[in-house]
Amino acid sequence: MSNFFNIVEAIWDNLKAGEAKTRAHFAISRDHVDKGDQLGPRFEAGQHYFQIVINEMFLANQRQWFVNYDPMAFVASSYIYDKQLETLPLVVGPTLLQQFKQEVPLGMIFQNTPASALHPYQGGSLTLVIILNRLQRQNNAEKVLQVVESVSGAVDPTQAFSAYLTIAKTVLDGIETLLGLQQTIPVVGYRISINPVIGQVLEPTYFVLIDEDARLIQQNNFWVRDWRLYSGPDKNTAAPYHDHDFILFSIAQGTKREDERTLPFYPLWESTLDLAARPSEGDFYWKEAKAQFNTLKRELLNSPDLTKPDSKRLRDQYFNELVDQRQETLRDSTLAPQPLSGAEAELRQMAEELDKLD
Repeated sequence: MSNFFNIVEAIWDNLKAGEAKTRAHFAISRDHVDKGDQLGPRFEAGQHYFQIVINEMFLANQRQWFVNYDPMAFVASSYIYDKQLETLPLVVGPTLLQQFKQEVPLGMIFQNTPASALHPYQGGSLTLVIILNRLQRQNNAEKVLQVVESVSGAVDPTQAFSAYLTIAKTVLDGIETLLGLQQTIPVVGYRISINPVIGQVLEPTYFVLIDEDARLIQQNNFWVRDWRLYSGPDKNTAAPYHDHDFILFSIAQGTKREDERTLPFYPLWESTLDLAARPSEGDFYWKEAKAQFNTLKRELLNSPDLTKPDSKRLRDQYFNELVDQRQETLRDSTLAPQPLSGAEAELRQMAEELDKLD
């Protein structure tokens, strides 16, 4: 998958060589962010989750967005997932944006769109490329964008990352086609690579990309409140910034997943708990539950989707739930023992035959 990273780098190099300008782009210091002291510490490998989030995107009316032009934000993030470098290309186009559109007098605002999955930081560098483009409507660019966006949205990378990687090449091919069309006009672009190995600091941070000459932007006048961009001499009098098209995005940090039901190991846990809830003579189901739980522990320990602390938390939680379920099953079995069905009796017999081989 490292070739995906090379494709994204080539897309960025072509952008720099064209007419588009990177314009104003900078990180917003923590003392200019509400509750900035609560953003989190530096990322530690195996200890923290990270996610790239487009917190706010503003498109000014003067562009005639959605009238003459379709917006398309191309976001690509590269980082270590499991044991290798992976690149996640994502298209944020008009179909997705229309769902989160909020009209204001000077344009439209779109808020809090995940641009990557929630993954454990595994060390190494994090590279991010963001390009905002405008595509002329009623031409081939619009039709190609519809196809690319439908493919990109077929699988939610925040919940099924491995599945999304299988269509990532198709998404990148579509992006290359779109950016090669004359009707596609890059508005602003930004590339950032942070590598703690060489002393760079990777921590939860807000970044802003503004379609304005950097020499005309006073960075110290920008603030973030409630995940939105504000501008003014101080945080109390600052007003929402609507002067130019912009993208406010962040590297967010988490310490605990609450969506484990979406992860690959969860069906095994459901099956284990179900077995522990079944009373039977000779503890047949309980033996099966214990065997599956041993497999589950290994899957949790080696899951690329969990940090080390979260893996231990879930192992302990599932162990305690399994013990509780076993005790409840034993109490219930004294009231009404349940005989094995024909199929289940056959499975038990096969298990006993295999036990004789030990």
